[in-house]
Amino acid sequence: MNDLLSFRTMISPTLVKIGFWLGTISSFVVGALTLSNSGPFGPNPMIVFLTFFVAYPVGLRVWCEFVLIAFQVHSTLEEIRNNTARR
Repeated sequence: MNDLLSFRTMISPTLVKIGFWLGTISSFVVGALTLSNSGPFGPNPMIVFLTFFVAYPVGLRVWCEFVLIAFQVHSTLEEIRNNTARR
């Protein structure tokens, strides 16, 4: 708990992962609603369906990975600092 309060432990990577899954689930729901003609997406719902079932989750995953890379770099730099610190 002390690490969390002193900002040594980061909660953002967990929030990014939760956001990814919420975004993916919501895109599947919107895609299913589009395919069942419940959505207001015009005459060709198949293109919108494929967008929400394939393109959106892939794009969201790539964006989340870019965000997580920054946190991974930070963790790796902390390990390097801890391993090379003078004792």
